Amino acid sequence: MNDHNLHELIDRYDNNYAMVNNSVNDEIFKWKAVKCFRDVWFAEGAEKEEFSKLFARARKESSFLIDNSRVSPTSGIVKMAEVCPDEVKALFRDVLFAPDGGDINLRQMNMEKFLAEIEKIRQKHFPQCWKYKQDRHAASCYLSFAAPEENFIYRYSEAEEFAKHIEFGVDIGSGEDFSLERYYQLCEIIVDALKQHESLMKKYFELVESGPFYRDESLHLMAFDLMYCCRAYNFYTGLEHASKKDSIKEFRLEQLREQERAEKQKKTDELERQIHELEVSLEPYESISLLNVEVFQAKYGKGIIVEHENERIKVKFENEEKSFIINRRFAMRPTFENDKEIVDAYTEYADIVMKIERLKRELVALS
Repeated sequence: MNDHNLHELIDRYDNNYAMVNNSVNDEIFKWKAVKCFRDVWFAEGAEKEEFSKLFARARKESSFLIDNSRVSPTSGIVKMAEVCPDEVKALFRDVLFAPDGGDINLRQMNMEKFLAEIEKIRQKHFPQCWKYKQDRHAASCYLSFAAPEENFIYRYSEAEEFAKHIEFGVDIGSGEDFSLERYYQLCEIIVDALKQHESLMKKYFELVESGPFYRDESLHLMAFDLMYCCRAYNFYTGLEHASKKDSIKEFRLEQLREQERAEKQKKTDELERQIHELEVSLEPYESISLLNVEVFQAKYGKGIIVEHENERIKVKFENEEKSFIINRRFAMRPTFENDKEIVDAYTEYADIVMKIERLKRELVALS
């Protein structure tokens, strides 16, 4: 990912914002198109209106975004709805706009089903009118008109060019390889970057509040508008970038590095958790005091413990002082009145300490 290029393109868009939205270029019409569609589509009584007329009114401001001199998808919808009103209406409301709970893969499946079924209607009733054929761009526009806060307008040429110049590193694909999820990932990156440009945000909100425009707080429309304007107004001039192949290669390498970092962090977290639990388990032993407890040692006889720190003790016998470790592995240790209980406890203590030390060595090796 080339963050420098991403923000440079946003700066160029920002610096030319007045130009792309003047009366000649009028790119702000996209926000008018969304408002028009939603005002009609969600109006009271819209459900009962004849679908062809409803859609014709809803798409009134959007034709330039979807239709051009070569193709007329929105006109096709109107014509098909005139001959198959129930079928076309159901394809919009029950398929393309079907609730998906935010599952983008399901949304793509619904989009593909919509395109396949609407094409059957075109082939049956308007086989010679290839201009009426629907595509992913048209379907993405319909989705964005209905739910702009959840969707992004898609067009292959704009997406591919922008992804290449910012070294996105993920192949959005085309045809059967197209991934709506990966495209939305690109758009979310753009949205996050747009929010960092305060000058642009100020211009944008002043503009959308000045007329009959949809106030897109999500900036989803702007994400597409940025991609469109960069290509339409040649904002890419002089911007160096790695090839798509190299970007994808670097992205995959970074994914592997990130996976290694994540696995390392997971191991680190688990080791630290185990160490913490073991250290907590030592606390009861550390509160035990054996000072002044009488012991017996085969060689030195009876004695009194004068120093005690965990499993280590110093015993004062009649003629001298000796240090010992309380552990069943040390045969020369002194014995207590309740010997098994004490020795078992400190043998267990020593085992825990050894485990902690081993885990800490593993932790150091990971760093």
